[in-house]
Amino acid sequence: MKFHLSPVAVAMTVVLLTISTTMACLWDYDTLAQERMKFPSALELIAGKFPRHSPAFYLWRIDDRQAKLDSGDDQASYYDDIAVAYDKLRQDDQAIEWMHKKAAKFNDSVDNRYKTAANLGTFYLHSRQLDKGIEQLELAIKINPNAHFGRERYQLYLAKYIKLRIENGQLREGKLVLPLRNEYEPDFSGSDVDTDSAPKTSTLSKHEAIRHFGSAVGYFDNDSLALIDKEQTTEAVTGILGMMRFGHYDSPILLECLGDLLSETSGVNQNSAYTIAARAYMRAADLLSQEDEASRTKYHELVKRVIHYKKNLDHKDIHHYLTLELADADAYYAQIVADEKLWISQNADVEALFQAKYYASSDAQFALSDYTDDKPIINTTEISIIIAISLLLLASISLYLLRRFLKNRFSNNK
Repeated sequence: MKFHLSPVAVAMTVVLLTISTTMACLWDYDTLAQERMKFPSALELIAGKFPRHSPAFYLWRIDDRQAKLDSGDDQASYYDDIAVAYDKLRQDDQAIEWMHKKAAKFNDSVDNRYKTAANLGTFYLHSRQLDKGIEQLELAIKINPNAHFGRERYQLYLAKYIKLRIENGQLREGKLVLPLRNEYEPDFSGSDVDTDSAPKTSTLSKHEAIRHFGSAVGYFDNDSLALIDKEQTTEAVTGILGMMRFGHYDSPILLECLGDLLSETSGVNQNSAYTIAARAYMRAADLLSQEDEASRTKYHELVKRVIHYKKNLDHKDIHHYLTLELADADAYYAQIVADEKLWISQNADVEALFQAKYYASSDAQFALSDYTDDKPIINTTEISIIIAISLLLLASISLYLLRRFLKNRFSNNK
């Protein structure tokens, strides 16, 4: 006896296979692991899980370098060390003062002039002295344009981007209004996130046309509002990540700029780093005060925007994973704090011990645990549909076989 499925069974089989394939794609494609391949340290920097010193260390370093200077060991690098330590402790005036002390004594080499200008530029930006910061960063770039993989260039673009926003009313009562993204939003309904594909018109002001940090990079880099390409995007992300690693990783502005680059520029959209961008925006929101509800809400809207096409993720999922990642990072940093406190109490060489334990180790030591949205998030609705179709398919096959059995038996009885 030949076996033939009924038309209903065939149709149900096709539907079942289609849904199963779709679900597999949702679970297997654009996973977090794949998204991290391009920028492997981004997630750790967002959460704060990377080798970074405690406040106690920076106080120790200030005392250590001051003692060396008092002993007559007068080296330019000690001035840099002290100034950066004060910057890390958020004492901007002290950081700037020490750089001026250095400039007055050590201005005899290209390396010293570059480091002084680069540090001063950063310190001025942190103290909200934009014009002075821009001036010093431009000087640093002129002296050494390729230092730090061009990080100063993106600091300069960020400073000019902030200045543009301030000139257009985003400084209110002495406070910078976040997000930096402007309020002008083209109609992006029906598109995935790439709102830069919307047509530009000559009626837009520069403030309106430069909608986010990705477009700011394009404008300040080559005086163009076109999407920056893959290479420009990669360099810009590297610059922002460098600022987070060596500056203030918990800056909402840097987190916003990272999210912009990972979600809004053509060079990354093809690789879909949306879940990392969503974490950056969410972390920026969490770092703002509860009183700044308007800014927090706008950042959360950006989270929803960048994950709206990822069918197996929602806003709650991003919050859940970020919470786990932050807890992981806090535990890692707590160990650093304990280690440095112990080493200081022992009058040990804190820097050598830190380097041996944290810098000499592999990156795997401080990689975040794989919590992870690249594992299947079960969609109960889709599972229910599959079960229902499977049962209908089984019933259809059973009914078909029963009919064939009864028909053959009836024919034999004749």
